[in-house]
Parts: sequence; C-alpha cells; structure tokens
Amino acid sequence: MSLISKLFFFFTLLFFSSNAYTESYVKAGESLIWDSENKSYTANGDVEFKNDKFLAFADKMIADYIEENNDEIFTVIELFGNVVIEFEEETFKGNYAIYTRDNNIIKLTGDVSIESPTRLLTGNELIADIDNNKRILNSANKESLVEVLLENNAND
Repeated sequence: MSLISKLFFFFTLLFFSSNAYTESYVKAGESLIWDSENKSYTANGDVEFKNDKFLAFADKMIADYIEENNDEIFTVIELFGNVVIEFEEETFKGNYAIYTRDNNIIKLTGDVSIESPTRLLTGNELIADIDNNKRILNSANKESLVEVLLENNAND
C-alpha cells in the first residue's frame, strides 16, 4: 500500500471514529414527539438516550436542544422512571435524573445507587460532576446511606 493510500485510510478512520463518539440520539418504544417550535423532544416507553458522555435508559424523557452547524445539541435532559445511566465503569440508578450540558452535571433523586466494579453505594440523591470526576451522594437520614464493597473476583 502506498504512503498516500495509508494516509487516506488513516484520516478516514480517524474521521469516522471521532464522529462515532460524538453521536447523540434518542430512541423510544412507544412515542417520540418532536416540538420544533420549542426545540424539544419528548420520548415515552423504553427510552434510550446517548451522547458523547453517557448512555441512559428511562421510562420517559424530555430533552431540550439548540441548533449548531445544522446539528441538534441536547442541552438539558430530564429522565423519569427506572432511570439507568451508564458512565464509563459506573452505573447510576434512580427514579428521576436531570443532566445539564453547560456544567456536565447529572443529578439523580429517589432510591439512588452507584455501582462500579468494586463497590455499590446507595442513597437518596446523587450529584455527579462529570468534568471534575466528583460524586456527592446524599441520604434522607443516617440509616439510608449504604456502602458495599464487592469482591474483586465476584464475577468469576
């Protein structure tokens, strides 16, 4: 293969792989309503949302967006019911979540849990600061905050 062919292949691969990581989408099992006037989507039933930060699942979602360079950029995402958010090696669960793109913060409330390969934390409210890699887990009272350390070989 010639040098020009190798360079073309490399830049093509780089272009498609970089676009794959920035793709955002919304899927819904029951209904997906696009409100172009208010620049929002409402999704119902087995909702799946993906952006370049995380993958989320819920019963319902309301998402606001802006238009930039002919693309829709989701700015505020609200998730309702059976919320599951997969972020890197962590899984966040709760009854309600809101994500704001401006500050890259996810806030979950109601029967919240954070699961990673080595621990499980539960509480009433989670604030996940994605940019600063911080997690704040709050409890309703002293008895409602729980931490479980998982064995390293628990999956074997």
